[in-house]
Amino acid sequence: MKTLYRTGKALAKAGLFLQRHSDRIGIAFFVINILLILPSLFPNLGDIGPWDEMAYVVSGRLLADKGEWPAVGGNPFTEIFYALTYLPYRASPFWLVHSRTLGKILSFVLLWLSVYLIARQLKDEAHPALALGLLLVAPFTLEFLIFPSDPLFAACAGFTLWQLLAFYRSRHTRHLWAGSFFIALAALARNDGLLLFPVFVLWGLILGWRGKRLFAAGLASILPFTALVGGYVLFYGLRTGNYSLGTLERTYDNFEAGQQIVLSSDTRGMNPVAAAKLEAQRYFGTGEENHNSVFRAIQRNPAMYLKRLQKTIALLPDQILRAYGIRFAPVLFLLSLRGVIELIRRKRLTLLLVLLSWPLHLASGFVITLFRTGHLLFPFYVVLVLAATGLNALAVNLHTRERLVWFAGLSFLVGAGMVTDKLAIAYSCGLFLLSLWAASFVTARRSPAFATVLLLALCAGLILHGPFPSPKIRTLGKEPKEQALLALAQALPEDSVVAACSLFPTAAKMRLANLASTDIPLDYTPEQFLRWMRGQQIQAVYVDPTLYNDNPRVWSLIQPHIGHELQRIASIDGGNIQILLLTAP
Repeated sequence: MKTLYRTGKALAKAGLFLQRHSDRIGIAFFVINILLILPSLFPNLGDIGPWDEMAYVVSGRLLADKGEWPAVGGNPFTEIFYALTYLPYRASPFWLVHSRTLGKILSFVLLWLSVYLIARQLKDEAHPALALGLLLVAPFTLEFLIFPSDPLFAACAGFTLWQLLAFYRSRHTRHLWAGSFFIALAALARNDGLLLFPVFVLWGLILGWRGKRLFAAGLASILPFTALVGGYVLFYGLRTGNYSLGTLERTYDNFEAGQQIVLSSDTRGMNPVAAAKLEAQRYFGTGEENHNSVFRAIQRNPAMYLKRLQKTIALLPDQILRAYGIRFAPVLFLLSLRGVIELIRRKRLTLLLVLLSWPLHLASGFVITLFRTGHLLFPFYVVLVLAATGLNALAVNLHTRERLVWFAGLSFLVGAGMVTDKLAIAYSCGLFLLSLWAASFVTARRSPAFATVLLLALCAGLILHGPFPSPKIRTLGKEPKEQALLALAQALPEDSVVAACSLFPTAAKMRLANLASTDIPLDYTPEQFLRWMRGQQIQAVYVDPTLYNDNPRVWSLIQPHIGHELQRIASIDGGNIQILLLTAP
């Protein structure tokens, strides 16, 4: 008992330091987090996703080298961002790896900065170090960085919320001008920003009306966004003659991909995304037939849409838990609920409504029946600041009867998790229960409850986080895909047409003939398919698991020609990766 008491006093002293030096500790948390995840911020080529993750980096290169500007629907701010990260490395054969590395680091910094700035605006509700401490132990940060446009959108939307909260506190319209600028960047980073913009304007008008500055608030909320987004539409239109946003086409494409949730088992040897799009076209018609209107498509087959929607709703709770970390999420959401209750108790109803309405743009996922992990993480800073508010309230009230409510509630969840075989929930709630019990034990001996709870919660969070990536020294050129990249660049000149079921050839600055597309003639014989490849001016085929595992039908059309019309010029990693040169007829 003496040892436990002394340990408790030491924890209390450390926690007091955390309480008194929240800003410095926040910086320390950031540095610690960087060091803990550093290996993941320096990927090899094989660590970069072959489709979505690679696509934005490649688009950034095409923008920088060839001036290929996208429409608004193509997320121009994300492409500009990766054009800038590409420029310092454009002469390197591993430009894509370096560009992605720099992009990951900058995105990570922007995410941390957005949480810090929002938490500073809510310092009356909870110490900023609490939200940053929760971010430190959150296991979802690395998952968030996988899709390049996600962290850029989330950061810009976070900066918008920061300025809206600053306007809520001060009523100075300069914050709405800045917020409108940031929401424009968010809209140019991802189309979700176009849906978030009305939420921002609505709150700008409501808060402006309360401060008797309705006209000024409306002007400040709308004008910068209109100028920036409208200016880009004008710029793009003058270059291409096309003044459309391009958002309808992108939304419809996602709607077709959303068919995956009820995809039949027979995919005809295609990857699930392509198969889902073909199946959606059979049920709802093509984008051309529906003029890229999702609502018109739904009217064609409401029964299938309802089937998709029901499956989406049924799977959503589990998706949310997995997005935020199956062990971490239960405690995080319990603390967030406590934060909601605390804001209601303090009569901060307007503030609470602002925070709860901020993720409303995610409702579009129910229309297209598609939720990715990144989508569900967009309001992560809202969850963190609410959880920080709840943890602050819990720490302050630990000496009251509230601790009995927590003990009883957590014990129930531990038992329920054990009975229903939800062991991750039982583990997380049990660990948090243990940390609260230890904090209350030390508190009973007149140690500072607030400080002790903070430090013990941080320790529990680090345990719930699970393992961090192992340290590594990155050496480029030895990994199989990096060897393949060098071989491909040596065999063919830049801009050669290379067929593949991933974007890998574009890492060697080749043009891609996408064999995972929905318009590939899968009903051809191998001889007809060979003639088709020649007609497409394909010069080589890149083979890896995305071809022979994910698209076996295409592989069956290619395989008979290996050693004949398709000459193997590179075989890497025991033949798992091959480069096949298509010889002249």
